[in-house]
Order: sequence, then structure tokens, then C-alpha cells
Amino acid sequence: MIYTERTVKVKNGTASIDSPIILYRGDREVEVLFTIKNSLYKFSAEKGNYIEDTKAKWGQLAIELPDGNDTFTDISECVDGAVLFKITGEMIDELHEVGFYSFHIRLYNDDMSSRITIPPVIEGVEIREPIVIEDDVNESVAIVDYGMVDVATINNDVLEFDDHLDIVWKKGDVISSTRLNQ
Repeated sequence: MIYTERTVKVKNGTASIDSPIILYRGDREVEVLFTIKNSLYKFSAEKGNYIEDTKAKWGQLAIELPDGNDTFTDISECVDGAVLFKITGEMIDELHEVGFYSFHIRLYNDDMSSRITIPPVIEGVEIREPIVIEDDVNESVAIVDYGMVDVATINNDVLEFDDHLDIVWKKGDVISSTRLNQ
């Protein structure tokens, strides 16, 4: 298993990450261990076997995807007081999943009767397009508002745009309906 650790600091009603998580479309089975610092919330366990009485027993991520949709991870047991999150291949294998992800971390007590949500970490995860794509990565057609110039492909051919348009397209520009309709 490949893993990384990040610290999320909560201060004055905002949360920040010490270093964004950067992965590439097609990466898979990467575990991220989030340690939360300066949270004003404490957890106490009334039952036996728990990590520590000041740390959550369970955690979950509520994630805002680059396309504006959202998803929730499974609730998983915390590891040494940190929230464990696994990025699977299915989560970042399609073209429309490339971009910035913001997320909340939800923390639960030992019997999941209490839950708190820390402030959102804005753009804490970035999924990038690799320079080459293997056959096992889902090739999507260029979708308006998700495809990018010189990045979007159909059958491994880079999409090209007519030069006679009044718009100057640069590599990485998002193919938007507004710009297409000009």
C-alpha cells in the first residue's frame, strides 16, 4: 500500500492543509492519513477500547468534486487518532474527475452517537492529467466544462480546434459552453 500523511489545522473557523495532495488520473489505492490540529472539540469514550479520550474513534470525508457534485467516503475507524481515507482507482480514473477537490472531515465518537464536522479544506486535493495514459484508465470523450484544450482526447487523439475562431485557445483552457458558443 502507498500512503501519505497530512496535517489539517483548524483556526478561526477555517481549515487548511499543510500540503495539498496531488495525484494523477489513473493512480489508485493510495491511503491518506489526516491528523487534525487545534480542533476545539474533544471526544470522550464511555465504553472500553478507544484510541485516546481526546480523539475521535471514527472519521469520514464529505468531498466536493471538481464538477460540483459531492460524495462521501465510508465511515472508517481512526488510526492512532488520525482519519484514514483511501483513494481508489474508480475515484480518479475519468477525465471529468481531473481538478481540485475540497472536503470536510467528519469525526464521530466511539458509538457514533455524536458527530462534528470541521470547516472545509478548500482545494486540498488536486487530480492532474498525466502526460501519458495506460490502457486501463477510463478514456472519456471531451465533456464541455471538463475537457481541456490539448489535454482532452478521443481514442488517444488530442482534440484540435479551428484556428479561424476569434478565441485564442491555450493548453489547459477548459472547454466551456460559453467559449464554444462565441
